[in-house]
Amino acid sequence: MTSTYDAVVVGLGVFGAAASAALATRGASVLAVDAHGPTHSYGSSHGESRIFRRAYWEGTSYLPLLDRADRMWSELESAHGDVLAVRTGGLFMGDTAEGLVELSRATARAGGIAHEIWDAAEANARFDWLGLAPDFSVLHEPGAYTLLADRARLALIDAAVRAGAAVRFGERALAVSSTAEGATVRLGSGETVSCGAVVLAAGPWSNDFLADELPGLLRPHRVPVYWFRTRSADGNEGMPAFVYESASGDVLYSCPEWGRGGREIKIGFHNRQQDPGDPSDLAPHPVGPADRAEITEVVSRFLPGIDPEPVRSATCFYTMTPDGGFVIDRVRSAPRLVYSASCSGHGFKFAPAVGECLAQLALGEKPDTDLTAFARARFDV
Repeated sequence: MTSTYDAVVVGLGVFGAAASAALATRGASVLAVDAHGPTHSYGSSHGESRIFRRAYWEGTSYLPLLDRADRMWSELESAHGDVLAVRTGGLFMGDTAEGLVELSRATARAGGIAHEIWDAAEANARFDWLGLAPDFSVLHEPGAYTLLADRARLALIDAAVRAGAAVRFGERALAVSSTAEGATVRLGSGETVSCGAVVLAAGPWSNDFLADELPGLLRPHRVPVYWFRTRSADGNEGMPAFVYESASGDVLYSCPEWGRGGREIKIGFHNRQQDPGDPSDLAPHPVGPADRAEITEVVSRFLPGIDPEPVRSATCFYTMTPDGGFVIDRVRSAPRLVYSASCSGHGFKFAPAVGECLAQLALGEKPDTDLTAFARARFDV
């Protein structure tokens, strides 16, 4: 059995969902497939919350994508008719002169992003759950917000379907190939699909398709995520998202969550507790006691308004590149195959803009946003 589309999208995590919506709204015929269900928890896109921030300590090269994604999330929210983001603001805290706060401030200045710098005393006075040491400083970005992750990704899939995309869950892509004229995708159901281009957005499974294109460059890691209860009578109301850098360089992130009575916040290490993982292993992977003890110690150190014992935990995948950046490009030997192969743990917020770029690449257009910083060629040194 053979069918034909302008494009096939492999993977319906948040990048694949965004690419499907962008392709379909441009009038392309689209088939989007995912090996699992619409809200599975095996990859990197599930969960209740993600931080959106523009004072990006990772560097100014992300600003064009961030600016575009910010506008597109707002447009999606208006079109979808439901809340996809909560305007929490964001705090970025650290105690090293060349660390997270200064890097965030440099990007904020370069991008004209509204922000304030507070010392520890002012931050602690504003938020009674916070207990920063005197040598800390804080960048407050009032325009930062918390994305409702599952809801936002499903809104992108809804937008794709409304625009005419065919979406199949429980359908695995077994192989992709490309010629000068087009591409084919062989599916687990036995069907072979012909198409003009394939968008590979397979998250931690990207090595199944891109091992030759990105040899040794994509490293899936299982990363624990924890939930804590607030001690405040007001729960997490008014609590901003935040990123915290310790004196030793450990980075934690946090988002308030509303699904359990508005009393929980999600916290996890961004650059610790990363264990190499096989995404084909779908068995539960409980978080170990040593990892729980480590995050309990850090939370107790600077969050006196939070019960330091996590009430629950889970794992997700970070698919890391050597430099922690994204890879968005065409396969060099098969330009009909385009891909976004790594979020490196900070990609969700970019999804609408990355999806738009992937759609433009798949349709043979030059992306509106410069992708030079995310090209595969940067690893050819």
